[in-house]
Amino acid sequence: MTKQQAPIPARKTCQILAGLLLSILLLPLTGFASPIGTITKIHVQEQGIGPQSEGCTTFMISPAQVKAFFSRAVLISSRQQHDFFLYGPCTARGTLQSRYGQWQWVIRNLGTATLTASNGDTFLLGDPDQESDLSGE
Repeated sequence: MTKQQAPIPARKTCQILAGLLLSILLLPLTGFASPIGTITKIHVQEQGIGPQSEGCTTFMISPAQVKAFFSRAVLISSRQQHDFFLYGPCTARGTLQSRYGQWQWVIRNLGTATLTASNGDTFLLGDPDQESDLSGE
């Protein structure tokens, strides 16, 4: 004989649906974390670095833009940097703080960056929104 299961009470169903809805609404917020966690104390040390002939003196970046870049950036390899991003001759550099210590950053004007930890480890990052379409289409 098959045993019938009791129906789930309406209140329990509402709690389950509310929890599911909350999870769905909060899921996009997890995408705003940077590769090194929450960033604080952003300091822009230099900007507009690079050849004047490339217009680099106009490459200015604010702490808010630095934070936004690292919230979108993904870890890339040097091969991916070569294959999917154009070389940006203009840079800005500075420091930032996370729970993992102080970091040195360099952001290029065409969507790539380096992030160096206090122990000297350096990571390449790229903004997927600034990938170049090199397919020729």
